Amino acid sequence: MPRHTLQSPPPRVRRVSAALAAGALVGGALMVGPTATAAVVPGDVPADLGLTGADVMTHLTELAEISESYAADGYRVWNGPGYEAAAEYAEQVLEDTGAFTVSRHTFEVPYSEFGEASLTVDGTTYLGSHFDSSEATDGPYTEALSQPVSADGAHLGCEPADFAAVPAGSIVLVQRGVCTFEQKIDNASAAGAGAVFIYNNARPEAEGVAPGDQLTNVASGPRDTEDSPAATLPQASGETLSALMEAAPADAPVEGTALIEKEFLVGETFNIIADSIAGDPEDTVVIGAHLDGVAEGPGVNDNASGSAAILALAERIADAEVPNDKRIRLALWGAEEIGLLGSTAYVDDLVQDDPAELARISSYLNYDMIGSENFTVGVYDANRSTFPADGVTIPEGSAEIERIYTDYFDAIDQPWIDSEYSGRSDYQAFIDNGIPSGGLFSGGDDIKTEEEAALFGGTAGVFMDRNYHTENDTLANVSRESVDIFSPAIGHAAFALAWEAAVVPPVDPSPEPTPGDPSPEPTPGDPSPEPTGEPTAAPSPTATAIPGAAGDRTRPGGLATTGADLAVSPLPAIGIGMLVLGGLVAAGTTIARRRTQE
Repeated sequence: MPRHTLQSPPPRVRRVSAALAAGALVGGALMVGPTATAAVVPGDVPADLGLTGADVMTHLTELAEISESYAADGYRVWNGPGYEAAAEYAEQVLEDTGAFTVSRHTFEVPYSEFGEASLTVDGTTYLGSHFDSSEATDGPYTEALSQPVSADGAHLGCEPADFAAVPAGSIVLVQRGVCTFEQKIDNASAAGAGAVFIYNNARPEAEGVAPGDQLTNVASGPRDTEDSPAATLPQASGETLSALMEAAPADAPVEGTALIEKEFLVGETFNIIADSIAGDPEDTVVIGAHLDGVAEGPGVNDNASGSAAILALAERIADAEVPNDKRIRLALWGAEEIGLLGSTAYVDDLVQDDPAELARISSYLNYDMIGSENFTVGVYDANRSTFPADGVTIPEGSAEIERIYTDYFDAIDQPWIDSEYSGRSDYQAFIDNGIPSGGLFSGGDDIKTEEEAALFGGTAGVFMDRNYHTENDTLANVSRESVDIFSPAIGHAAFALAWEAAVVPPVDPSPEPTPGDPSPEPTPGDPSPEPTGEPTAAPSPTATAIPGAAGDRTRPGGLATTGADLAVSPLPAIGIGMLVLGGLVAAGTTIARRRTQE
């Protein structure tokens, strides 16, 4: 099929009516009324762009083979040959669509080369690992050991007061948990610690990984040269040393020698940026995933899975019978694993050098791990219905992006949960600059609950991805079921944001229905508020509104339609073509182009 551009329109185009077009796009903003009656699917463009798990698996298989072939060189680590090979494959796929212009965005990367990280006590050397950007010792450093003590007797070091009894210059052992590594290191440094070792906490056993095994390649925030040298220890080592300290007399503290060897360097890597030829360049939807992985494993789920989805999405965008109305920018980010560096550098460059282009970005969608072997269906919780998102500013319009996914899943009876809007992935730089953002996540190092296992299957009480950041993150350990669930939702979100005909036009407000009340009688000539026949597999050029999709956000029994209740939608199963394309149908809400006035 020929690739269509704005300059070469497809021969089969069923244009939406002038009335719909005028109602859907007002003053450069997506306008949606408080209730919906119908949505239009243009031409033969399915509401999920036809994106399937099989499409994604094709590219995921290729990326997995590339990663495994560079096992001796750190798989797809940001500055390794595996990353370059994966990037060349991705660029070829994108260029072959004929629908995108493809470029590399290069940026500098401050990084570290690691030597030994160890703590020697009474002749026994306990080997640890490094934080990416923490400081090193100036050769071996010998001093007494100490620990912070919190009000409950734990050694978490989350509060400055926990270090009140810590002697200046001592080597401080801190438990992992509750607060960030950065907070712990900052608090210990402020107390004058000579060195800091954070030892792992209890975690579920995974195949090939002992409980509490050492942390590897761990980020601890940006480099701060005023911080004390810091490294990690396995749980067993930390607990052994803690017991020795507790048994030691007060006048004869345990002494140790810390050695944290590290060299700070500056390198260069790149992001891959692909702009659709079709679409309004004044209004850009950015869709991204990170292509790099950790040196400890092939990173097939984290995050070849999200990258493969981007490549498959590019092909479906190119195949669409009607080209996208907004420009779509696909991004494969580099150096995510060492601090979200690629996406941050990209946005920072726009802020500094091209703020007008930054203002043209109306939304950002992020896909980081969509094939976790013990998966859940997670949607970033932009409306804070489950997670408070403390310390994270959520831009206006992000909750409406969340609704794109949740309304989609509700309409097909797919359970979903809220995933914390924490800034732990590449959407951070976008939300920091006020760009509405959302995305999906199948789970990483969070523990799966009994309730979640009942909804999605799998094993409760263990990680959602037991292979996260290990050599076992292989193609064999990717859940095909998870990929099959996430893939069409990714296509649907792209369609809902980048095709103007997917937007429900404004209509006169009507009272929200009360749960349990009968549906209002339809006015003669109006579309039926409910599907009137059996669902069909083929996409329909029109879509009938789903009761409750635009206003009623409660479930039988008063449970809210959020991930907090983990309830399964009672909505009837319908064909994708019958969806209300109304992820943006929150009452009175607009997602506007952030274009500056000329």
